[in-house]
Amino acid sequence: MENAAEALLMGFAVLVFALALSVGMTVFSNVKSVSDVVLYTSDETNYYDYQGATGKAAQNRIVGLETILPTLYKYYQENYTVCFREGNYDETTGEFSNTKPLTLYTTPSTYKTRTNTILWGNSYDSMMNAKYNSYFSGGYNKEGSKEIFSFDVEEETSRHEPWTGSLDKTKENLDCFLWGGIYKNPNNNSNYITYSGFINQHRNTKFVETIGEYNYSSNQANDTQDGSTVSSLVKEKKKRIIIFTKIN
Repeated sequence: MENAAEALLMGFAVLVFALALSVGMTVFSNVKSVSDVVLYTSDETNYYDYQGATGKAAQNRIVGLETILPTLYKYYQENYTVCFREGNYDETTGEFSNTKPLTLYTTPSTYKTRTNTILWGNSYDSMMNAKYNSYFSGGYNKEGSKEIFSFDVEEETSRHEPWTGSLDKTKENLDCFLWGGIYKNPNNNSNYITYSGFINQHRNTKFVETIGEYNYSSNQANDTQDGSTVSSLVKEKKKRIIIFTKIN
């Protein structure tokens, strides 16, 4: 009799455990469903409308800061290029015209090559030409310029920008660029760039976002002013590029 009672208790305990497990799994499933709905509704990118239905227009969409900001904060980790330009855009055909670089800031970098050349030598210009020549009307024509229109790890490293090599410093620089303020050189704590604030400047500006890939290569190694070679920076590469074109 005693054994039968213990068996009944054990059976009841197993039944309660199975019931509790079933309820727990149901609750977790419902919580996940609710969280998925909340995350989906809070992500504005799920409600964007792409401009155009066919041809080049289907590859573009008109966006604002709500798209640009998260894109910028991911460029360093995901290693893609974010390029800014301005020009005319035909929403019907998806065609751009009169495009030119949109200057974001002027770098104070004065890194000198071994031949005392200011800036970063022919290798930098060769890389920039190879990457951007097809994105501007009339081609890329900013050789030797300190006016910066893009965010790209490779370019910033070549220019010896002080935030390269550190995710925290890169984010700090982006914070200053977007909201305005002084970015201090982490190497000596001196003022490096004073940003006016991209958000304040373009709070109501509309941009056309275009996403694609670019390839660039060098057929031979050419000596440059800084002693490196063009091929060391312009080898065969494929990289994602996100272009934001300010609509005039």
